[in-house]
Amino acid sequence: MGASTSESAWVSDADDHLWVEEQLGRIAEIPFRAAFRSATGRPIVIELAPFDRKGTPQSNWFWLVDRSLVAAVSRLESHGGVRQAGASVSREALDLANTSYRSGRPALAHMQGRGVGGARAGVKCLHAHVAFYLAGGFTPVGVWATWRLYQSDRELLEGLLLGATSSR
Repeated sequence: MGASTSESAWVSDADDHLWVEEQLGRIAEIPFRAAFRSATGRPIVIELAPFDRKGTPQSNWFWLVDRSLVAAVSRLESHGGVRQAGASVSREALDLANTSYRSGRPALAHMQGRGVGGARAGVKCLHAHVAFYLAGGFTPVGVWATWRLYQSDRELLEGLLLGATSSR
């Protein structure tokens, strides 16, 4: 872990850890904690430590882990969602969202000039915006994508989000 980050702050309970690894289909190599939970209490979004256990900086801050939500966002992206989101949100609002995202990782020099999902400009990844939005971050792209998901996958979103809680 990085010198300024205590690994103890990133310990998830065994149940969360197993569930997240099942959702990811792999071992979670970066320490994390739940940032947003479903109505059933399962992590939907995790917050990643700024450094992995070897001390390597991590540019991803929040990560969607619920497979059904990840698949729904992927469908939105495959239907032109990234382009549509970029056209629907003003540059000024996107700049504010990227500044907000960067402010959460001030110690990481490699994040300078990059925003949500590692984007240098525009919209790069709806998954990152939805994760940041659900975790309580400011991103109009996350709002836009969540609304579009609600329109196309209402039952999924209601099942996951009605009664959901922020863990931050």
